[in-house]
Amino acid sequence: MASVFVIDASASVRETLRIVLGHEHDVAVGSSLDEVAGGPTPDVVVLGLPALPRDDRSLGATLARRAPDAPILLLHGPNEVDVHALVPPHVPVDFLPKPFDAYGVRARVRALLAARLATPVSADIVEAQRRFLEFPFLPQSAATIVRRAMTADVPVILLQGERGTGAAAVARALHVVRGRRGAFLAFDAARLARGEIERQVVAADTGDVATVYLTNLDLAKEDVQDDVLQLVETATARRSRSIRLIAGARNDLGDLAAAGRFLPELAYVVTTLPVLLTPLRDRPADIAALAETVTRDLCARLRLEQVTYSPAALERLRRYLWFGNIAEFESVLTRTLALHQSSVIDADQLVFLAEDAPRAMAARTSAPARPALPDASLAGLDLEVLLGELAHELRNPMVTIKTFVQHLDSVLGDPDVRARFAELTADAIGRMDGLLENLLDFSRFRAPAPQPIDVQAILDRAIGEHAEELERRHVTVERNGVGVGPVDADEAQVMFALRSLCRGLVSDLVSHTPIKIRGSGPGVVEIEVRTEASTAARLSAWVEPRANGGVAETPPLTWVLAAALLGRNGGALKVSKGNAGTTVIRVDWTRGAG
Repeated sequence: MASVFVIDASASVRETLRIVLGHEHDVAVGSSLDEVAGGPTPDVVVLGLPALPRDDRSLGATLARRAPDAPILLLHGPNEVDVHALVPPHVPVDFLPKPFDAYGVRARVRALLAARLATPVSADIVEAQRRFLEFPFLPQSAATIVRRAMTADVPVILLQGERGTGAAAVARALHVVRGRRGAFLAFDAARLARGEIERQVVAADTGDVATVYLTNLDLAKEDVQDDVLQLVETATARRSRSIRLIAGARNDLGDLAAAGRFLPELAYVVTTLPVLLTPLRDRPADIAALAETVTRDLCARLRLEQVTYSPAALERLRRYLWFGNIAEFESVLTRTLALHQSSVIDADQLVFLAEDAPRAMAARTSAPARPALPDASLAGLDLEVLLGELAHELRNPMVTIKTFVQHLDSVLGDPDVRARFAELTADAIGRMDGLLENLLDFSRFRAPAPQPIDVQAILDRAIGEHAEELERRHVTVERNGVGVGPVDADEAQVMFALRSLCRGLVSDLVSHTPIKIRGSGPGVVEIEVRTEASTAARLSAWVEPRANGGVAETPPLTWVLAAALLGRNGGALKVSKGNAGTTVIRVDWTRGAG
């Protein structure tokens, strides 16, 4: 169902429009936009402006933030409103001055929805919707049938499942992903009257492909079933009509037809391609994959770093009987992540019931903070981990030297091989010498002497030292974002840390890709890069703890040193996966390590 906001100072207007529009749409009402701030982004806003004097530009800014690009139905005449101050030119606006009638407001809202959906859908939106048609949102069997439905020319697709199994999301995704630019019309078949479907389809027809989604088809009255059958037959016979029908039902239509409570002809047509939305309690094997997919989206929405679940938490999620299916599952994970904001969620942190939220919040504020990042000092690393990483850094150049020594006899007789031998050996020795010198420099640092410093300028200097190497690899540097501002830290120690970070990064960058440096607010700068797969895996492993609390791999030693010095200076080094296989390195002074 489309989401509609009704904003008006009159409680009577709000309640009337809630009733008039509520059977077709998900309606939220309030005397101002702030009153519906916790709801979804609306598809349409029905707006009654406050009396003059008022600030239309300020209201327009609120609309742009709370209801970006949503069409507006103003309960005023065109001469009463400064539309240019209220909404940008691309946003559809219609007028319906008070007093209005129920049929008029329904028709205007449907027309605005059709105009919104007639706009070409961006590739990003298509990809975001596609996840509702794939595993793990759908069971594997259902996802397979949906893939067939994407290309099959069948009159009806049936989505059969319990409440909360995601039928509405699947229906809308089918409309978007199949390239529909016409209206998406959702009706509750149990509430329809005879002839109402055809009237509303005709009223909303934009000439493009339209999708009619009928929920509760199994509860429709017999005369409404006749209307649906006629709509299917018309759409099949007149292909230029471009109507696609998606039906939702909770009960088996074949069983209802056998019992004489459903038209057999309609049952046969509707069950041509049934998609069974299995209850989540019957999909325990899919819980881990579903949790990962849902959490990835939640982290983006809640602005969290990557979050994982302990084995005990996943087992508890598997054993729970999900009464509300996927809808309840998403609600539980959203509530849990919003309250705890931990990098690893344990079983006792899962907040299944809304009434448990205050208890969970109280426990979180009274419990000691759990570190979400690696310890910022070398003392926090196990000695064997540090020695193992040092051995790893020394082993490769030692192998190079050892190999050439073993073939020294053959090397001496060939001038070209001798030159190559000298070059590679000098490089290997230089790597070891640089590593040891780096460790000696690190050991000389003592307590920081903080002063205001420009982190972005220091980072630019550190990257600039590798300009020749970046040019050789055809790697460009792109800078954008907001200002980071000064932070209090020891300039020499921060310079060493960022030099170490860049030194470990540049050698593993993929050629012909950019380094993106962006300021993300006071005290935060991010570096987004595409590295070789092995390096990306090591850096990801650093921030993806295993169930036993350890890490699968350690980061490069240069990164360990950088993290240690940044932590000593009140900052933190964070690593996360970016879009399209990139890695995002975040230098952050907002939370500090000390």
